[in-house]
Amino acid sequence: MAKEKDNVVNDDEIINEEVLNSDNIDEEEGEDVLKEDLDETEQLKNSLAILQADFMNFKNRIEKEKSQSIALANEGLILKLLPILDDLERGYEHKQESNEFTEGIKIIIDNFKEVLSREGLEEIKSNNMPFDHNLHQAILMEPSDEYDSGTIMETFQKGYKLNNKVIRPSMVKVSE
Repeated sequence: MAKEKDNVVNDDEIINEEVLNSDNIDEEEGEDVLKEDLDETEQLKNSLAILQADFMNFKNRIEKEKSQSIALANEGLILKLLPILDDLERGYEHKQESNEFTEGIKIIIDNFKEVLSREGLEEIKSNNMPFDHNLHQAILMEPSDEYDSGTIMETFQKGYKLNNKVIRPSMVKVSE
């Protein structure tokens, strides 16, 4: 009987060991599942962050394209209006006398320039300036004792920049 008690105790110990081992297995499996859930959560967070960044980049790109489209539309219209401004200025420069009519033309020219300026148009300075092939187009080159070499002597047609982009270079005469 004593042996039987020992066997029973041994059987109980074996059962307890199996329970403990099975608990350890469940804990290990639980830790693995928890690690997998954490990994999956991190992956989802990373994916969400990437999607948010992609969306912000997309939104910024669309806004930039929209503003460029508006600027390009304005550029085409302004290029069509510049010859009218040139004609008005030439007419005003060749006036015979100053009277109410010519002063009215001057007011129209000033208003026209102001509206174009608000849209980002800027006149390129040229007379007595050093020649810059990015801003000016040399029509004539002429030797001069009065001007340094490479200096603009005369402007035949004004040049303009729209939002810092040259849309029409100045046509000029340059000293050699």
